[in-house]
Amino acid sequence: MGKHEFLTPKAIANRIKAKGLQKLKWYCQMCQKQCRDENGYQCHIRSESHLRQMDLLKESPSMYMQGYSKQFQDDFIKLLSRRWGTKRVHANLVYQEYIADRHHVHMNGTIWETLTDFVKFLGREGICQVDDTQKGWFITWIDNSPKALARQEAIMKKERAEKDEEERTRKLIGEQVERAKKEAEELGLDDKEIYTELKRETEEEKIKLNLTLTKSTNLTSNTTDKVDCAAENISLPTTSISFSKPSTQKKSLSALVKKSNPMAAQKKEKDKEQPKKLSAMEEIIKEEMEKKKRMENFKINGSKGDNRRKDDYKDSRNNRDYIDREIRDHRDYKDNRRDYRDRERERERSHKEKDREYREKERERERDRQYDHESKRIRRE
Repeated sequence: MGKHEFLTPKAIANRIKAKGLQKLKWYCQMCQKQCRDENGYQCHIRSESHLRQMDLLKESPSMYMQGYSKQFQDDFIKLLSRRWGTKRVHANLVYQEYIADRHHVHMNGTIWETLTDFVKFLGREGICQVDDTQKGWFITWIDNSPKALARQEAIMKKERAEKDEEERTRKLIGEQVERAKKEAEELGLDDKEIYTELKRETEEEKIKLNLTLTKSTNLTSNTTDKVDCAAENISLPTTSISFSKPSTQKKSLSALVKKSNPMAAQKKEKDKEQPKKLSAMEEIIKEEMEKKKRMENFKINGSKGDNRRKDDYKDSRNNRDYIDREIRDHRDYKDNRRDYRDRERERERSHKEKDREYREKERERERDRQYDHESKRIRRE
């Protein structure tokens, strides 16, 4: 049965079917021809053009296989690095997106028979980090580019610097603690404090707190011109707690004389400095006087204040109008920018659609030329 005529419904249907993706096992990589079924593939491998390509393959099979394998690996790694980067992803997901391109290099033309073999090869070469799980093979791309290595080195250098800084600060703190301990030992100071309980031997005894402030200075000098030594010893305030029974002796008159208390003198001075409180009548009179002063000031400066308030009102209204106008202009500017971006997107979309249609037409013309050429050759034969 011969082929259908050019531009007949059957020929057009066949060409439409040939546009989409077909099964990979019916694709000839050497001839770059996709067959639609097993019968078409068997007919193709028996054709003269395919046999000529096989003769070329027999001359240097390793060159062709290595070339297709290298191209397949480069395209696969490029898609993986651009689409997922260094994320962990299922290998079959990457492969499905790779074969979505109709003009990709098929795996049956490479040195790997299955995707598993290819994934194991990537793991052995150190290109990807490979994981075999119950859900399948997962791969993670290892970025060995100079920029990535420089970035990792900078991060590691920063971490090392932070660790060194922490160690230095820890060492300095330790040295300060040791120095403080040595100084305390030299001075004979103990860090530990001993706490004791306050207990009465008998219930009749009273607790007395004696606070004494003593300041003694000892100055010694000779009759000669030279001063041998001058020392001043200041003793800190000491507190002593004593327990004693209440005394029943009579106090003398001299003991009853009040002692001078410096704190009481300070309190008297503070009381003198504070002003006296006004009575209710004095406060009312003061408020009336202040009201009269305010009324007189208002009568004198009333006209000036009215004009000033009018000017302030005009300024505020002008400022409000200016702000509203600025907001309106900014909103219009945003709307114009949005419309401009929408128009640009629409223009780019239309250009892309036109380019796609042009490429499709070019492919159809090329197929038609090939179809005509084959049909003429078949007629001549």
